[in-house]
This record gives sequence, C-alpha cells and structure tokens, in this order.
Amino acid sequence: MTQFLLSITLTLILSACGQKSGQQQSASKPLQLARPDLVTPDFNADSAWHYIDTQVAFGPRVPNTPEHLACAAYLSNQLSAFGAEVIVQEAQVTAFDNTRLNIRNIIGQFQPEKNDRIVLYAHWDTRPFADYDPDPAKRDLPIDGANDGGSGVGVLLEIARHLSDHPTYPGIDIIFFDAEDYGQPDHRQLAYQPDTWCLGSQYWGQNPHKKNYYARFGSYSTW
Repeated sequence: MTQFLLSITLTLILSACGQKSGQQQSASKPLQLARPDLVTPDFNADSAWHYIDTQVAFGPRVPNTPEHLACAAYLSNQLSAFGAEVIVQEAQVTAFDNTRLNIRNIIGQFQPEKNDRIVLYAHWDTRPFADYDPDPAKRDLPIDGANDGGSGVGVLLEIARHLSDHPTYPGIDIIFFDAEDYGQPDHRQLAYQPDTWCLGSQYWGQNPHKKNYYARFGSYSTW
C-alpha cells in the first residue's frame, strides 16, 4: 500500500508539472511535453512507521473522546511543522444511532497560493466497533487502528515531510477526514445504510474548506 500510494502521488505530481511546462503546438504536430527536472525523494518507511506508532499510542481515535482530541492536535501540529497552512474544519454530524459527533477534518495546504492543485487524503479516525473480533463480547469495543486509520495518515505525513523540502509546481492539499469509520456496526444486523459511513468527507463535500475548491487530481488512501 505504501509503495502504491507513493507511486500514484509522484505520478500525479509529475503529470501535473509536465502539463504545465508543455508548449501549445499546432494540430498537425504531435504535442511534446517538456520533461520536468525533478528530484524524487526516497520514502522512509521507518519515518512513516513512527507516525503510525504515535497515533496508536493515543489509543482509539473515536470522535467525542479525549484520545481523539489529542491526536487531532498532533496531526495539526505535524502538518504545520512541515510547512503547511493548516485548517481544522470543526463540525457536528449525526451517526447511525443519532449520536452527535464532534468531528475535525484536518487540512494541510502546501503552497496555497497556487491555483493548480492535487489533493491527497485519508481518514484518521478509528472504528468504534471491532465488528469481526472472534470473541463476540469484544465486538462493541473500539479498535486500535494501526492499519485502518493510522497507516494512510502515516504515509501522507511522510509525504508532507518531503514536501517541506521539495516544493512542487502544483499546490498540494493533504486532508485527514474524520468520522469515516463510524458506520453502522456489521455485527448488529441492522438494515444497511451506506450513508452512515464517511461522515467527515460527506460534510467536506458539501462545505469545502475553500469556496469553489477544485483539484486537478486526487488520491485516496482507503486505510
């Protein structure tokens, strides 16, 4: 997953750079794009692992908990330390059981003045239910979220670290969505309601952090 996401990310960035630097030609000649002279940084797996480990150390990052608040502050501070302009989009959304969830979508903008943008995103919250735990008595307990919740964020934080040292032509937005994993529990056999999932991105889709926000490319880490 790490190599795949990094490959996609670099492909998107290089593609965007190439499109900008290419010169317009007549219809009778094939379009030739200038190859950008870019240095591709090495992805440090140990660094990404550190970001994952730090998230897990907070405990399950379930909305309306102290652990959730503490991790939100950590993620915001990390993006800011890497040179991003950070927006924390606070909102309330309604869960499948009518619980009101206080959520935080965390947005790090690199070179926010640029109109051409790429957006990379993952969810940072953790599942409040261990739906498939072999022990039925534990299925209503939250998960640690090292993989589901922590890993995608860890990869994007490692990318953010490199963006601070290697500015790109297109601006980059990194978004950590909240309340993506608060969907109805599978083990309770409720009528399926797909819109109970991805509450943070649903909210952002209706209330983007910038008016008329548009990104040319996007890549989502499902974990």
